[in-house]
Amino acid sequence: MSLENVRNPGESAHELPAWKSVLVVVAHPDDESFGLGAVLAAFTRAGARVEVLCLTQGEASTLRGVPDDLSAVRAEELDAAAAALGVARTTLFQYPDGALGEVARTELAADVVGAAEGANADGVLVFDSSGVTGHPDHAAATAAALAAAEILDLPVLGWTLPAALAERLNEELGAAFVGHGDAEIDLRVGVDRQRQQVAIRAHASQAVPGSVLWRRLELLGDVESLRWLHRARGAAPVAAPAASAAPAHAAARTLRVEHRGEDKFDIRIRGHVVRVDQPHEDGGEDTAPTPTELFVASLASCVAFYARRYLARHDLSTEGLAVETSFEMGSRPARVSGIEVRLVVPDGVPEERRDALLAVAGHCTVHNTLMTTPQVTIVLCGPAGGR
Repeated sequence: MSLENVRNPGESAHELPAWKSVLVVVAHPDDESFGLGAVLAAFTRAGARVEVLCLTQGEASTLRGVPDDLSAVRAEELDAAAAALGVARTTLFQYPDGALGEVARTELAADVVGAAEGANADGVLVFDSSGVTGHPDHAAATAAALAAAEILDLPVLGWTLPAALAERLNEELGAAFVGHGDAEIDLRVGVDRQRQQVAIRAHASQAVPGSVLWRRLELLGDVESLRWLHRARGAAPVAAPAASAAPAHAAARTLRVEHRGEDKFDIRIRGHVVRVDQPHEDGGEDTAPTPTELFVASLASCVAFYARRYLARHDLSTEGLAVETSFEMGSRPARVSGIEVRLVVPDGVPEERRDALLAVAGHCTVHNTLMTTPQVTIVLCGPAGGR
């Protein structure tokens, strides 16, 4: 296969699958831009909602001149690049950069399952199973995504390079790219690299002059190559995506708490009102749950929501689905010190689906928030809301 054919696909060009929602699974911040950026941008331009799951913070970068707080810098770069590409959400885990292959694949797969279910993904986009660049973390991330796709029965597309191009890069620059021949490449997609270039520049700590990245993009031109790594079993054709994509970053959500006498407060959320109070023994009137009880209830209801979505996705009965919780209080400081969540599974859920159901429920938004502590800022302001 000549390089000219790679750059000018002509009649060999293909369309991307018409997925409404795409989960991108990568090992490092910048993989989504340096490797998958043009394909990812093509999905968002077509109206698909795209979410990126990055398994490490890229803290092991050996480039000279990187700052001491590299993890924080690279997280910021990932968010900026995602915005440029039209990504709806990014999730950044803290698995060890450079040692992803040493993490249990079942643990990584469970994270991917949770992300895919949370995104209601129609398909998954990853690096090829070879890892493409020779970095073992890339192969480990893809292996985890494939394990999750097998559980969820989702199709997986892998980004790859034509063998001739990979060989040329290796000869010129001493790289370790792994490519594939014509017969092994399923899709050659024409791409516009404008958004990808903006996203690449957002990764300023990594997109250094002289990098093999620039030569690779030069040789690829306006074509990317993809392989089917996993095809869904008997899946129906996917409908065309919606006309408009979700915004790159959802606006911050706000609510207001208003005092209603004694220990009673009303929580206003959009057009809804939820009241909290304290029990009689604590000096309240016991007209509503306590804030702490609502906190635990939010976890239980979020688990229930994700479980219901999973069951519905796989045409399983939700009758009898329930979540029971119990919690313990700790002191110094006053806090919830332990929560047990019991997911009551409806009749008829087959044994082979139960591990996936548990993985999905365990990666609901509230549980993810508890496991990755959010930054909380408390400030004083005037009655009108001004500081």
